[in-house]
Amino acid sequence: MKNILYRMLPICLFTISLTGCEDETKYRPLPEAVPLTMSINEKAFVMGENLKVNINVDADADGNEMVANEDFDIYFTAKAGTEDVSDVFEPFSGIVTFPKGGKQIQVDFPVKKSGLTGSTAMEFVAFARGYKMANSSQAIKVSDYYRITMSLENNVDNVVTEGDKFVLVAKIDKAKAIPIDVTITPKEGEEGRYENLPSSITIPAGRTSVKSAAITIKADGEKTGDLNLILNFESSSSVNPMISPTLSIVMTDLESLADPDLYDMTKVYLLPESPFASSQNRDLVHSWFTGRVTDIEENSVHSNEVLAAEGWRFHYAVEFHKIEPANYWDATSNMLKCFASSNEAAVQKVATVNNKECSNLNNNGELVMWADAVHGGSKAYGFSAMQCCKVNGGQGSPFLGNFTRIYPGMRIEFKVRLRGVRTGFVPTIEIKNPDVMSNGAIKAIKILQNKAGSFITQSVTGDKVADAVSKVTAIPQANEYNIYWVELVDDEHIQLGINGVATMTVSKNDLGSWPFEKAAMPSNKLGCRGLFLVMRMSPSDDLEAGNMEPGWDSDLKSVSDPETEGPRMEIDWIRFYVNDAYKVESNETNNRNTIFY
Repeated sequence: MKNILYRMLPICLFTISLTGCEDETKYRPLPEAVPLTMSINEKAFVMGENLKVNINVDADADGNEMVANEDFDIYFTAKAGTEDVSDVFEPFSGIVTFPKGGKQIQVDFPVKKSGLTGSTAMEFVAFARGYKMANSSQAIKVSDYYRITMSLENNVDNVVTEGDKFVLVAKIDKAKAIPIDVTITPKEGEEGRYENLPSSITIPAGRTSVKSAAITIKADGEKTGDLNLILNFESSSSVNPMISPTLSIVMTDLESLADPDLYDMTKVYLLPESPFASSQNRDLVHSWFTGRVTDIEENSVHSNEVLAAEGWRFHYAVEFHKIEPANYWDATSNMLKCFASSNEAAVQKVATVNNKECSNLNNNGELVMWADAVHGGSKAYGFSAMQCCKVNGGQGSPFLGNFTRIYPGMRIEFKVRLRGVRTGFVPTIEIKNPDVMSNGAIKAIKILQNKAGSFITQSVTGDKVADAVSKVTAIPQANEYNIYWVELVDDEHIQLGINGVATMTVSKNDLGSWPFEKAAMPSNKLGCRGLFLVMRMSPSDDLEAGNMEPGWDSDLKSVSDPETEGPRMEIDWIRFYVNDAYKVESNETNNRNTIFY
């Protein structure tokens, strides 16, 4: 071991002496990797343009400027997924040398001047072995032209439910110096599917995108199944064509989405077409109506086993039988006996309540309420609006219309169908707190409100519009008979539904105010209380505000028989049930001597 060590020592000393002689080698700096950043001039390019790539040396962690202290190579790639798409550039520099002592280089990648078709989206990547480079991968698009894209805002699937709205977005990758118009044309035969569809949309000069106003796919009230709707587009600029000349929108059919029980009135009654008849009118009803008649007496349990188990028992009905003496129609006044006109100023800005000319009890035993363009008097249109059970004002206890008191503990059912083109007029059935007129409060329960197609809005509103709970339900067909119902379950709970489905349940805690308990209802001079019922074919909000498109009422004006052709609501019957929560004071006598069933 010692001999080996001694032999090695002279060699080591010799090596040290040689190193010490080369002073310039002693101070030569070793190569050091500097931080780099890649940047590009644009994100989108077309034929004849240049992608300009800058590679910069960054400052160090202390902010000191740095330069490259060696030559090194930078490698560039352009790929769409795994495919090399660098041939869109001519030439393509795959390797470029960054010079020693340099702080920045710029490399040009010219896009071909011709021969490209469509667009290519790619990842443009720079790589230098042993160096860290920020933003070394950039997503860019190379195209033949700056083409225009049409899409639906915030809707990548292009699926719109019938009755809902969508917004069209026109977009181009680079702003142009002049505006560009895009013509919009629905597929032939689909023109009537849209509301507020513009004929064109313009991308302003200097901007890259524009949005349309909200466009509605109209509800048709029919079970059509999902539809594939097509919009066609054409650009006004030959050098800025469309990426695609069409856009496909999948319309989800509301009626197909509906709860199966919404189709079925037998979920409420096994024989919903069977009228009720009291012992007083039984023989007359049997002689008038050729089908099955249900004999009914006060306190009979509901024929639906579920509702019977919940404690609902028959209280009263308005069946609209076409018989005497229980005929609801007063031949002298040519008006319905059991209802009075509902002359609310809020719904008479452009139309006049005219129940004499806009309602009838037909031979089928249906109350028909309609709107027309003839019987409006000083206003443009006439319509039907009726109320009953109002203990304050004109419908106090001495009148036929006060045939029952609407209190907590009551279930009310309406068999109704909606007919005609109801544009501009909204069929509505609701119950209200009697002081709704005196202080401008809302205090209403909407059981049926049809603003479009087969959409049914139901709501419970307290003292203010904002103090409300609302639900819109798409039913299979509003133009066929359905049973709409409300349950004032007790002082603190309300439930609304259609046919066999409870669509919404509202409790006292859901609203800031609760005007539906008995104590919250004002009394008349006799101490009688109660909510009241309103049915009307009222003008829509847009009609009242003057926002209807010119010519919207051409169909209405062409109707020769509004009772059978115009916008109308047909009511077969109204039935009242009560449970144990229903309490009538001894002085609150219902006018049960007038039998409407």
